[in-house]
Amino acid sequence: MAWLSTEFYYYKGSPPCRAVWMTLKMLNVEYEAKEVDLLKAENKRPWFLRMNPQHTVPTFNDHSFILWESRAIMMNQRKERKVDRMLFFDMGTLYHSIKEYFAPKIYDGLPPDPEKENLLKTSLDHLDHFLEIGGVPYLCGERITIADVAVLASVTELDAMEYNYRCYGEFNRWVERVKAAIKPYKECCEEGVRMTKDRTKFLETEVKKQMEKERKASLPKK
Repeated sequence: MAWLSTEFYYYKGSPPCRAVWMTLKMLNVEYEAKEVDLLKAENKRPWFLRMNPQHTVPTFNDHSFILWESRAIMMNQRKERKVDRMLFFDMGTLYHSIKEYFAPKIYDGLPPDPEKENLLKTSLDHLDHFLEIGGVPYLCGERITIADVAVLASVTELDAMEYNYRCYGEFNRWVERVKAAIKPYKECCEEGVRMTKDRTKFLETEVKKQMEKERKASLPKK
């Protein structure tokens, strides 16, 4: 196998990484896959920090030109104004609201933050409305773009959290349509979703164990 000078550094449990991964697959970009284990802090090792001081994934090394931020990597592959608008909606509104709402569950095994749920619901309302008034099968028209890929990758985090979004009719139909249309979806997303599910369930179990331990310790001794 010939040496490839384009390297893709990613973690399967990351929705932004899944977005870039699907994009590269769909566009048949040749690259060398470099999996980085965030749970082992491999992204904070000196060799990675020299490449990306922000130590984030995905990171894309395109012939020694280093790119990070998933949407920037995706835009580097294909660029249109309508697509850019949806990419930034995904980054600044949808994915942000998902992270805010589920942060306690993802990092500490605690219930989602109820004060942040309205932010998420508003984001999904917007998407449902975009699709309803658009009258087209995909976010930016008659064909799939990287905007669909980016938003779907964010939605995979809702799947990992087992969050029910079926009440958003147009949005739910779009999700099913895009999952079926993106051929690399299963390869790039299903394992990462399962990893996140397993990790959050483990954290939730540990929290319950600790709470039970504290409850027993607080009981009066006989």
